[in-house]
Amino acid sequence: MTDVKDNSSLPLLLSITGAILAVAVGGWFLLNTQAQAPDSKPEVQLEERAAAPATSTGAVASEAAEVTPARGTASSEVVLTDEDNSNVDTELRKARLAAGAEILVLPAEQSALFYYGRVLAIDPNHEVANAERDAIVEKVAQDVSQYLAAEEYDTAYEIAVLVAKQVPEHSLVIETQNTLDTLTEELVQQSINAAQDGNDAEANQFLSSALALPGRNPRYFDAVRDTIAEIRSVREAAARDRAQRAQLAASDARAAWVERIRAAIAAGNLITPTGASASDLLAEQNAWDAERAQLTDELLSALLVSAKLEIDSEQLELAEALLVSATELNRDSDEIETIRRDLETALAVQQSNRVVNVSDLTVVKTAAPRYPMRAQQRGETGWVDVYFTVMPSGETTDIAVANSEPKSTFDRAAMRAVEQWEFQPVEYRGQTIAQRAAARLVFVLD
Repeated sequence: MTDVKDNSSLPLLLSITGAILAVAVGGWFLLNTQAQAPDSKPEVQLEERAAAPATSTGAVASEAAEVTPARGTASSEVVLTDEDNSNVDTELRKARLAAGAEILVLPAEQSALFYYGRVLAIDPNHEVANAERDAIVEKVAQDVSQYLAAEEYDTAYEIAVLVAKQVPEHSLVIETQNTLDTLTEELVQQSINAAQDGNDAEANQFLSSALALPGRNPRYFDAVRDTIAEIRSVREAAARDRAQRAQLAASDARAAWVERIRAAIAAGNLITPTGASASDLLAEQNAWDAERAQLTDELLSALLVSAKLEIDSEQLELAEALLVSATELNRDSDEIETIRRDLETALAVQQSNRVVNVSDLTVVKTAAPRYPMRAQQRGETGWVDVYFTVMPSGETTDIAVANSEPKSTFDRAAMRAVEQWEFQPVEYRGQTIAQRAAARLVFVLD
């Protein structure tokens, strides 16, 4: 058998999976806040931490998030102008009107949170605005938990981003971050598992579901896709390796099968022994049709040659068994029919020469032998064993004395009697034959 190098995919798949999970365990997304002017419209997002290469121990380094403190957290005293105070009063009224109308966070630029943010952008130390905003955020936190439980991730994320601009460490923000991180980790792991199992469509579906979550970094998922592509490549290489091994194994098995059959033919084991004969080996189920056709011709030829030899040596039962096997291989062979006719003739001759007892024949006419006068006068008794042939016409011929007691006394009388006997013609294997038979004629005085 030809050896094939085993390109096992297990070490590579394990290392790939380990790297992906290490990134997941590290925590991928952070909420960043930026200093905002009261009228600015910042694009604050839940951003992914950049995944650094794995260290020698499998740990993954991550970049620290740059977080700019919100203006509402400053502790230094702020000196306000009359215009600032006027603006604070205006924005505070808007905030309270929005809160009374239950417009707490969304729509963003019409919400109480938005207007409180504008107040605190002017006066970060405004105690009333800070307290009222914190109360709103606590109320909104309950809504976010419900959105997350209902898998309304986009809405929860949008609210978390708006809250993170002003209160980046609030539990609402952390809960949203952790929920999305955990779900992303699960989906990526499921995608990798599916890829390892060969379910590429399912792997892509899990990955698409992860990417559809809000705040995900597309570049990270490009790396995951590359990883899954590598898993698929390794898996396909392993499949090709297995297929090659199977093909080589099948080729070796085919060659061994052919060799065994030809060895059986060469040894004359055409129909025996059972299970190891050329006929039995050729009957084994496999898909090697070309070799089977060639071997069938070789075996058929050997069977016919052997059948002829057995007929010539009068091993007619064996010859018939060989012809039966040959017929199973090719029912339309003219040569088989010719040999079969020769076999039938030889069988008929053999049966004709086999001596049967007269009791096995159907008698049509009998004649009692005439008692010899001299034997009768002497009071002699005896018997005669006679061989004869029943012709296809039913008449007897070729009468001969096999034995008698006393010698020669009753021989002629016995033979003359048998000459007059007639029998029903003997049929053997569908044809009428001459049949050799034997009878004992007993001579006794009344």
